[in-house]
Amino acid sequence: MKRARAILLALSLSATALAAAPGDGRLYQREHQVTLAGSGDSWGFAALDPTRPYLFLARRENGLSVFDVAKQRLVKTLEHSVGANAVVFIPERNRVFVLNTDGSLGVVELSSLKLLKRIPVAQSNLNSAVYEPRTGQVIVVSGRRADRSTLFVFDPQQERVTAAHELDVKKIDPLLVKGDGSFFLPMRDEGKVARFSASTFEVLDSWSFEGCPKPSALAEDKPGQRLFVACRGEQPRLIVADLESGAVKASLPITRDVNALAWDARQHRLIIPSGVDANLTLVEQTDVDHYRTLGSVSTLPMAYNMAFDPTSGKVYLPAMDFTQPATAKGEAKTDPLFHANSFSVTTLAP
Repeated sequence: MKRARAILLALSLSATALAAAPGDGRLYQREHQVTLAGSGDSWGFAALDPTRPYLFLARRENGLSVFDVAKQRLVKTLEHSVGANAVVFIPERNRVFVLNTDGSLGVVELSSLKLLKRIPVAQSNLNSAVYEPRTGQVIVVSGRRADRSTLFVFDPQQERVTAAHELDVKKIDPLLVKGDGSFFLPMRDEGKVARFSASTFEVLDSWSFEGCPKPSALAEDKPGQRLFVACRGEQPRLIVADLESGAVKASLPITRDVNALAWDARQHRLIIPSGVDANLTLVEQTDVDHYRTLGSVSTLPMAYNMAFDPTSGKVYLPAMDFTQPATAKGEAKTDPLFHANSFSVTTLAP
């Protein structure tokens, strides 16, 4: 009897020890990496289909590729989609709209992945777009054009541009829809973040943050109390501001040249990729005004854009292999030489 009790006690202690044992310290692990064919040397944004496990990859010279993240294989590259730079989904209308580098807007039937037409919008690159549900319109951002940028208003029902608003802004990074009929607009070169009315395009707020000379990527927590701003510059930082007043609540150092942010509502974490530093940083929200950096996960150089799945917590990162030519002292840094057939999609799982 005593021996049996001793064995049971030992098993109980072993089970407790196993349950309490720490993990291997990894925050994310590389689950897949798939390479796609193509000779292009640039790419735009990636976005997840809200209706099925498809990842839309805007590969510019290589067109718009659709990748099945469940089966980890290419579904198709849409015909006549060369120049694809970004997409915006409106599933209730069975549409995905494609922003192109030639200034046109592609209209694609979401269910069939068939390109229906390309609508001329501008004479040069369209950079990004968001769907604003209160007004039912798509707001399209032009690419960099000297000292001015344009916001185009697109009616997805009529499938036509209904207005254009020119701004004295050199470059507009992707907008953030607030959900109340307004949106945030980062002005990287002007050092400001502005909030606009989506119906009148009136400036409702304009904020500059100390230590944030170049605000770029934006995100917000849920239920929408804090605005996250990735700040580029010599000392890159993450600014956490009140979503209503713009008051700074927290500030902490982050990696360089951040181009995208994602909020993980399940884990109360902010996900921050850096293509320059080839890593993915995780910042935890301990409470609404306090944050701590958990660590960084290695990725790939040039993995600066991402798509985040809030259901699975997985992150999808496109990148390409490249060679960086040497430059003589005093000369401007040359552009990298990207390698054909090296475009890859890396899946990181928590």
